[in-house]
Amino acid sequence: MNFWKMNGNGNDFIVVDATAAENIGLDWPAVARALCPRRQSIGADGLLVIKRSKTANFFMRIFNADGSEGEMCGNGARCAARFAACAGLAPQSMEFETMAGLMRARVDGRYVEINMGRVRPEPEWSDRTMTLEGETFRATFALVGVPHLVLFSREEVGVDFARRWGERLRNDTAQFRQGTNVTFAAPIARGEMRAVTYERGVEDLTESCGTGCVAVALAARLNGLSGPVTEVHNPGGTNRVSLTEMGDGEYEALLGGTTSLVMTGQTGPDVLPLASR
Repeated sequence: MNFWKMNGNGNDFIVVDATAAENIGLDWPAVARALCPRRQSIGADGLLVIKRSKTANFFMRIFNADGSEGEMCGNGARCAARFAACAGLAPQSMEFETMAGLMRARVDGRYVEINMGRVRPEPEWSDRTMTLEGETFRATFALVGVPHLVLFSREEVGVDFARRWGERLRNDTAQFRQGTNVTFAAPIARGEMRAVTYERGVEDLTESCGTGCVAVALAARLNGLSGPVTEVHNPGGTNRVSLTEMGDGEYEALLGGTTSLVMTGQTGPDVLPLASR
């Protein structure tokens, strides 16, 4: 199987063109579980599968490292857009389908900007706080293609703290029926945040999370920490989020940042399972 290895600010993906004849009929969750483990395989946070679409330039499916399918992934969408432009599957300005709906993208070299459509905070989570190990966080829960809990503190939390509480809250189905991604954030200056996300499906902290950056920007605006434009610094790099108020508590979100093509290659005979249907 031919593949591209890409990342968006350190959030890394294996990209496969499912329009190629040799890739039709594969069990994509099984492929993701086979290719994403680090050290034993190619290694990645997820698998991006580029399929044909009847209504847009292409259809992007995202499979997490555990084989579960995600509705949307901001950094993954940016990588998919650059792949499609480079592979001749789409022009520089494009539209593509995802499980979360239609996305629009603009590719300018390594920089890719995605129109994420409308996002919204959950009203019942306004003005909430959450206390963890004696520290109080401002809590915002938002739907940005996928569910995100954003916890703001005055200073950055440690990696062990973020991993420990990220895992616990991600699996707190009493509060979050389908589980949730969990992002810890702290302001650097007005309109500038630092954040790290524990991602559902990856089941660990990641170097960057695009939808997490959108959720942080939304929470920052609601909490008076930012205006329409927010820069969010993840461990792997910086994403820029622009929010336009649309009424009824919804915002249109633009997510922009760099992408990297790390390598292209072909899987060896021992990597893939018997993944044909």
